[in-house]
Amino acid sequence: MKKMKSSHEEFKKNSKNTLYKDFRKKKKTNEYEKQNYLEELSNRLHLPADMLAGAPIITATGRNELCLENYKGIIEFNSNLIRIQTKLCRICIEGKNLNILYFTEDEMKITGYINTIYYQ
Repeated sequence: MKKMKSSHEEFKKNSKNTLYKDFRKKKKTNEYEKQNYLEELSNRLHLPADMLAGAPIITATGRNELCLENYKGIIEFNSNLIRIQTKLCRICIEGKNLNILYFTEDEMKITGYINTIYYQ
């Protein structure tokens, strides 16, 4: 009876160059490439790019009301300053008599006299 040699090890060695080439570690993509990817994906899915990126959405109604979507947490809150952490940045709202009317997991409504909205 003749012994047969397994070709499994040889197959694994040869297949590394073909089967697994797409799964190798890739260089980290820069912010510009991520943005282009999100734009292309949003166009194909017919969804807004900010929704896919988890970008904060601020809707201001005059100077007295603001709705903020896609936030992670409240960092600081008093009647003159509200600082909020989002996935992409921090948002600071300055004004007088600021109040958080309500907040849910991903949306909040701020009322009061709003002077400034800026990103950190």
